[in-house]
Amino acid sequence: MKVLHLISQRPDSTGSGIYLQQLMGHAHRAGQTNFLICALSGDEEVELEGVAADRISAVRFSTPANPGAIVGMSDVMPYPSRTFGSLTEGELNSYASHFRGAIEHGVKKWRPDLIHSHHLWLVSSLAREAAPGIPIVCSCHGSDLRQFRQCTHLRDRILADCRELTRVLALSHDQKTQIIQTYGIEPQHIDVAGAGFDDELFSATGGSAASTATPKIVYAGKLSRAKGVVWLLKALQSLAHCPYHLHLVGSGQGVEAEQVHTEADRLGDRVTIHGPLSQEQLARVLQDSELFVLPSLFEGLPLVVLEALACGCRVIATDLPGCREIRERTAAEMLQLVPLPAVIDLTHTTLDNEDKFVGDLRDALTLFLEKRRPLPDPSLDLGYFRWSAVYKRVEKNWREACATFRSC
Repeated sequence: MKVLHLISQRPDSTGSGIYLQQLMGHAHRAGQTNFLICALSGDEEVELEGVAADRISAVRFSTPANPGAIVGMSDVMPYPSRTFGSLTEGELNSYASHFRGAIEHGVKKWRPDLIHSHHLWLVSSLAREAAPGIPIVCSCHGSDLRQFRQCTHLRDRILADCRELTRVLALSHDQKTQIIQTYGIEPQHIDVAGAGFDDELFSATGGSAASTATPKIVYAGKLSRAKGVVWLLKALQSLAHCPYHLHLVGSGQGVEAEQVHTEADRLGDRVTIHGPLSQEQLARVLQDSELFVLPSLFEGLPLVVLEALACGCRVIATDLPGCREIRERTAAEMLQLVPLPAVIDLTHTTLDNEDKFVGDLRDALTLFLEKRRPLPDPSLDLGYFRWSAVYKRVEKNWREACATFRSC
């Protein structure tokens, strides 16, 4: 099968990029032929497993012909970006024209059997419009649902074509329900494929980080308000009586990243700021740590929680549907959920009660730090979340989509 993968962001960054790379790698090993349309800046290039360089086509941003930065699916990306909400009508039309042209050219040149697009948003709508004769499977990643809520002026632009996608893949059962309610897509056209982790890379080493004198805590992700990092840092600032060392992994842009660094500086020598790490480097940090914290306000099914659990870390996370699904399928004692705060302003990520959120995080951290327990057997049953299992579910949908499309 010839599969044209489509993503409107950098393909080597963020959770959706990891998802894309894993799909292409497994597809290649299963004998499929991959092609890729993605976004890049300037003259940069990427090398990705499972797809040859001459089978990658990039819509290039930050160039004389297309001068703006890449348009991110999140308001803060780990590289220079713009938001959909900030685009003028002319910029939106230019964005659509560049991606529509790339899709039409890719379909004509490579003649794929199927398109797999990422994000239930504008680029998937453009794919349906530009390639009416090809089945399209689309992965929802969660940030697309947030864009739909924020960018009300774009809903009419994308809704009709998204409803015509052959198959939509959700990360969790709750997300499937959200897709039905938000987009009006028929339930029989949506399947729960989930997300995964690299079990060859992320695994418990057998050593016990709990035996160290100072507990090591990890946060990994974008340094943004939407990820809740600022409130995590404020909670840790109030725990002067407890020994700990925080490893802060990730990067961000603009004012929000500066705010995170300002709050981190208040922890003094109790924090190490790593910046962005490779998957291999992140695995080593997690294997050497005892607790992972994800205070995020918006997630689909967070890959990094799976990676942390696989490395033997306990996890504190916000009570998001994707986190609940992981907890239900693994070991409840390893994953503690804190109440999700109400967000009263999506654009600026303003909380209804910041003090309560900080207090809830502080209480969960205190409970962990004051009652450090030996880690249970790290051999959790994470089989459902291994990328090999996720790929089998995705490939099944590819074949069913092709069969359904041909019979219509």
